[in-house]
Amino acid sequence: YQSITAAMSKLLRRPLMILLTRKTTKIDTHRHRCVCTAWHSLLPQRPLVVTRMRILTRTTCTESTRDAPEEREGSLGDKSGSTYTYQGNTYISATRALNDYLLELSDLDKLPKYAVRDAYEDVDRGVDLMYRLEDVRKHAIEVWGSKEALEKEVTMRQLEIEEDERRRKQLGALIGHLKKSVKDHSRQAEDHKVFGAREERVSFLQGSARLVMYAVLSNTAVMAFKVVAWLYTGSSSMLSESIHSFVDMANQSLLAFGIAQSIRRPDPDHPYGFSRAQYVYALISGMGVFFLGAGVSLYHGVTSLIHPPVLESLPWALAVLGGSLLVESGVLLSAIGHIRKSAQDSGVSFREYVVRGRDPSAVAVLMEDSAAVLGVFLAAGCLGLTHVLNSPVYDAIGSICIGTLLGTVALFLVQRNGELLVGRTIDANKLRRIIEIIENDVMVRSIHDIKAVDLGAHTIRFKAEVNFDGREVARAHVNKMDLEVLMKEVSQLTTVSDLEHFLLNHGEKVVDVLAMEVDRIERNVKKANPDCRHVDLEIL
Repeated sequence: YQSITAAMSKLLRRPLMILLTRKTTKIDTHRHRCVCTAWHSLLPQRPLVVTRMRILTRTTCTESTRDAPEEREGSLGDKSGSTYTYQGNTYISATRALNDYLLELSDLDKLPKYAVRDAYEDVDRGVDLMYRLEDVRKHAIEVWGSKEALEKEVTMRQLEIEEDERRRKQLGALIGHLKKSVKDHSRQAEDHKVFGAREERVSFLQGSARLVMYAVLSNTAVMAFKVVAWLYTGSSSMLSESIHSFVDMANQSLLAFGIAQSIRRPDPDHPYGFSRAQYVYALISGMGVFFLGAGVSLYHGVTSLIHPPVLESLPWALAVLGGSLLVESGVLLSAIGHIRKSAQDSGVSFREYVVRGRDPSAVAVLMEDSAAVLGVFLAAGCLGLTHVLNSPVYDAIGSICIGTLLGTVALFLVQRNGELLVGRTIDANKLRRIIEIIENDVMVRSIHDIKAVDLGAHTIRFKAEVNFDGREVARAHVNKMDLEVLMKEVSQLTTVSDLEHFLLNHGEKVVDVLAMEVDRIERNVKKANPDCRHVDLEIL
């Protein structure tokens, strides 16, 4: 008997375990009963392993049923057709009993409570007191008179909740639209203050634009004198200087156009404005210096070495170069003074401003006029050697040197404006001051993912993720309220629905307070840093 029992146990163990863990049907259930009957008929001395059959639909025997959602087939988990969900050992929380079955706390006191431990909770916390789902359903039907009355009331309350939620969303959308309209109006007023009024535009143009226009006029006059001198003498160095002055004039005209474009008012297609137009035209100016100035000068110098020209009236050429030196020196001194003042305002050295400064037009004028002054000295020296030694080779060498000088300046301008056009961070000291303003605010716990980009035209965009102190935000909301009135409102709460509405209303007000605090911090940053016109703070 023992050998037969062991063999049957070994034979039936695997089919039984498969049946216990697979999705079952009615046929599977019948087979399950047969297997269990055969198993326990062979082992009468052992306790019954399966004490209750659970006939499940679309579920498995091993699923947890604690607070599990009931089947919606039929009414309130009833039998419906040929399918039935067994929920004899399904337990639900008090909150679900109050919400789903519309019971009161006094009704739950009449029902038996069961201690149910959650496997994912702390053992030291103890067990949760739950209610059996069948007990709750039966008692709810008794309270409401019938199953149909309960279902009708559940449907009506659900419709009321949905309607209230729809009205709340509409009201929230209206409030959000009004807030956005006020904010957009304030931003448009600020844009008009910076870009719209004539006096502000003139004030802005008194800086870089005034320097650029002065350079355009001076280079136009110098170019005319150099062209006349080249036509009169035929000097390669003088032709290179004429080309140099023409390129400077054309490039500085592009810089002036870029400044005019950069102060255009933002539009829907360009919400951040056109401030980077300066970098675009400064980059084009640098490319013009490289290809037109350097390229033509080098080409003409090499050609003069191969086919030396006949030079005449070199003293007149030297006289024209002397006059050009005076004009170019005046523009250069103006550019140096402007950049020195801008560097002092930015709190950086003169050299650092030239390398990383935010005014591409003034730096371009400085570099181009510096090259012009050096070019005048090179051309004068080479013409002097040509006149003394009666050899045109030195004149051609002077043209090649001027072309090399222009190429070096052009590469520096292209590299510098390319970085600014792609987007480069602001000065470290200014960024630190902005961060300190935000971190020192009582509402802020910490600040993360900080990004600050120079958009050009004295415009900075600052972005950061801010971890707000929830207690301080809530305290700001509470400080605006009468606590005695709030206590009366709390004392009048009698149902779960009243409590839910109370929490929703005050939660929405707390969010409004948080939005106002974000706006306040953004205004503080803009007030302390007028260049920081775009501040985007994200709530972490």
